[in-house]
Amino acid sequence: MSDKITTINPATGKDIKSYDLMTEEQTLQAVENCHKAFKNWKATPIEERGKIIKKIGEKFKEHQEEFAQLMTEEMGKLFKHGKQELDLCAGICEYTAATGAKELANEEKELQNGGKGIVSYDPIGVIYGIQPWNYPAYQVVRYSIVNLMAGNGILLKHAGNVTGSALKLKEIYEEAGLPKDLFTVLIIDHDVSEKVIEHDLVRGVTFTGSSSGGSKIGEQAGKNIKKTVLELGSNDAYIVLEDADIELAVKLVHVVVSIIMVRPVSLQKDL
Repeated sequence: MSDKITTINPATGKDIKSYDLMTEEQTLQAVENCHKAFKNWKATPIEERGKIIKKIGEKFKEHQEEFAQLMTEEMGKLFKHGKQELDLCAGICEYTAATGAKELANEEKELQNGGKGIVSYDPIGVIYGIQPWNYPAYQVVRYSIVNLMAGNGILLKHAGNVTGSALKLKEIYEEAGLPKDLFTVLIIDHDVSEKVIEHDLVRGVTFTGSSSGGSKIGEQAGKNIKKTVLELGSNDAYIVLEDADIELAVKLVHVVVSIIMVRPVSLQKDL
């Protein structure tokens, strides 16, 4: 097995950059470092966390052109679609920063015996995300930003062909003021990934990908009693009825098939 990951431009077939795979020892140390950063971060007032999350959104806009170009080079996304994705990421950061404190505030509950109870939303620790290549920024932002706002630490194993995008995210997060090691990119193979899932300091696992991959990861997480969120592949029908705008329908199905893989396409008889 190779000890490197090499990203390749799908349009030209040329190598972009090679990255050394982390050893098991390096990976486990990275997990511990993330947990140390988490312990400080969870004590940071949520208002201060929100300021950094908002700043991350601003940095997405500052780095939009170069990041969109990187996504185009690594996985073939149209440049304009990359810019749209980064606009979405900036919006997620802005919304989370604006609403996070309210959503995570303690809730008082009236008890049947006349007493009162308090529901408190506390961070749980380090969250490990295994993410796909089709949305190199959004797939990571959607799980990392809300967890950072909640006070958790983040580990990321991104798809190998978008390793540069993963490291660009780390650069943006830290440039915005996120503490070092709180968002950690793991450049690792599947065997080492299993060690991460098993690690006592990893409190949750999230995965987006195939059903077969999700089944394996769910099994590993279940054995270790880890909270798990799985978003797995499926078949989404695209139905075209008789009164549809056919030209528009063709354009739309071409867009979604290129990356999201909607299938099957069902046409009303006689179309």
